Amino acid sequence: MRNAIVVGAMSILSGLMLSGCVTPTNADKTVEMRVGETRHLTAYRSNSCGAGAPGYAEIEGRLPKSSIVRYSDGGLSSRVSRDCGKRVPTRAVNGTGIAAGTEGHRYQSGTVAIIVK
Repeated sequence: MRNAIVVGAMSILSGLMLSGCVTPTNADKTVEMRVGETRHLTAYRSNSCGAGAPGYAEIEGRLPKSSIVRYSDGGLSSRVSRDCGKRVPTRAVNGTGIAAGTEGHRYQSGTVAIIVK
């Protein structure tokens, strides 16, 4: 019986890892905040490496759903893009904690674990 439980738990863990579940231990970065606090989460570049930064309205629909943060425009920024191989103009995305909890998300720039206390 004990072996069956261990095998079952390992199957669940393997499934989570293979499904791409983002956690604080495997995310590219972790952002912690309190309810009501706003922090920078990520930045989105245009679809073309040579274009300017997108407007917030252009990327808002591409942001993953969240039950613990409310997204907002963080203004113009820049980051080094792996796809473009250089620094590119971007639109920063902030998150404001609205409920305590932990979520992991995939954004254009990579994975982010969000912890709201």
